[in-house]
Amino acid sequence: MKSICLTISILSIALAFSACNKDNTTAPNSANVMFVNACNGSANIDTKVNGTKLSAGSNLAYFASSGYQSVTAGTGVGIDFLVTALGTSLSNGTANFSAGSNYSVFAGGIITAPTFVVTSDDVSAPTSGNAKVRFINLSSDALNESFYLGSSNQKLDSNITMSAYTPYFEVAAGSAKVLVQDPLQPLNLAVINSQTFVAGKIYTIMLSGTASGSGAAVLTLTVINNN
Repeated sequence: MKSICLTISILSIALAFSACNKDNTTAPNSANVMFVNACNGSANIDTKVNGTKLSAGSNLAYFASSGYQSVTAGTGVGIDFLVTALGTSLSNGTANFSAGSNYSVFAGGIITAPTFVVTSDDVSAPTSGNAKVRFINLSSDALNESFYLGSSNQKLDSNITMSAYTPYFEVAAGSAKVLVQDPLQPLNLAVINSQTFVAGKIYTIMLSGTASGSGAAVLTLTVINNN
C-alpha cells in the first residue's frame, strides 16, 4: 500500500513539473496585446490576428477593449479590425511584437476615415501612492492637443496630434480633473471633471469623436485600464 501511494505521489510531482515546463516554453513566444475600439460610428468590431478571428476581440462596442490577450510574438503581425455586422474591413496594419512585452492596438478616427494605431505599453508599477496615466489622440480632427490633469490644470504634455500619444506619467492617486484642449482652438475641448486614479494602477485616456459631431460623435474622453 505504501508503495502504491509513493508511486502516485511521484507521478503527481512529475505531472506538475511537466505542466510547469510546458507553460515556461510557451510564454516566451508570446506578447500581451490589447485591442480597442475607439472608431466613431463603427458600431461593434471584430479583430483578426494573422487572419484568425480573436474571440476576446470580437463584437467590441465603441470605447470597449479586449483586455490583454496572448498573441504570438514576431515581426509583421497582421491585425485587421472588421465591422461585426458586415464582416468588412474597417482598418488594418502590421505590428512588431516582442515576446513578454505589452502593446495596445487601436481602431480610431471615424467610420469614413478610420485609423490604426499601435502603442508599446509600459506596465511597470508606479511608485507607492501613485498611478500612471497617458493620453492618446484618436480623434479625426486636425487638433494639436495639450494634456492637463488636476484642479490647477497642470500641463503634462502638448502638441499631441491625431494618432499620437504621450508617455506614461506618474500622478498622485485620487480623483482628478482631466482636460485636453488645442490652445489655438480653445472651444474644442474635452473634459472629465472627476476621474478616480487608484494607486498602483495604469491608465490610458483616449480622445475620440469630432468637434463637429453630436451625441456619441462629440469629442469624448474615455479611460481604459492597462493593468
